[in-house]
Amino acid sequence: MPEGNVIHNQARRLSRAFRGKVVQVDSPQGRFSDGADRVDGHAVRKIEAHGKHLYIGFDNDLWIHVHLGLFGKWRLGKGEAPVPQGQLRMRLRTLESWAELRGPTVCEVLTPQEKKASVAKIGPDPIRADADPEAAWAKVHRSSQSIGALLMDQRIFAGVGNIYRAEVLFRHDISPFRPGSKTCWARKG
Repeated sequence: MPEGNVIHNQARRLSRAFRGKVVQVDSPQGRFSDGADRVDGHAVRKIEAHGKHLYIGFDNDLWIHVHLGLFGKWRLGKGEAPVPQGQLRMRLRTLESWAELRGPTVCEVLTPQEKKASVAKIGPDPIRADADPEAAWAKVHRSSQSIGALLMDQRIFAGVGNIYRAEVLFRHDISPFRPGSKTCWARKG
C-alpha cells in the first residue's frame, strides 16, 4: 500500500495535469458510473492528499475520494487517452492529459460535508503544513499500545506505513514494542 508521500506526489501530478480544467470523467468498468456522471464536464478546482487519501474537488462542490488500498494504481499520460483495457474504475481526460485509476479500495463522490467528515476520521498528516502534531503526540503519550502499532494507526498519524514506521523507530533507537506512554524522542518546537 502506498504511503502518504506517494499520495502527495500523485496529488501534485494530477494537479499539474487537471487543476483549473474541465474534465471528462467516466468509468469504463461501470462500478463508478453514477459517481462519474456527477462530476463529468466540471472543472477541477483542487486536488489534495490527506495521508493515504486523495481528494479531487470540482467546481460543483463535489469531491472524488480515492484510497488506493493494496491494489489501486494511477496511470497518467499526455495526449489522447488510450483505449480502455481491463478493469478500469475511473478515467479523467482533457485534450492534453489523461489519468486512469485501477483497483482502488475506495472511489466515491462526496459532498463538502462528507469530505470534511472523511478527513476528520484520520489523524494529522505529518507532510501537511496544517497538521497539528500535538494531537497525535497526546494520543501516543496516553496509550499503553505499542509505538509501532500507534504509528500505523491512521486515526493517529495519517499516511505513515510500515516503511516510515520502521525507519523513524530505527533512527531513534526505539523498539516498536515499547508502549506509547513510555516513548519519547526529541521534538522540535
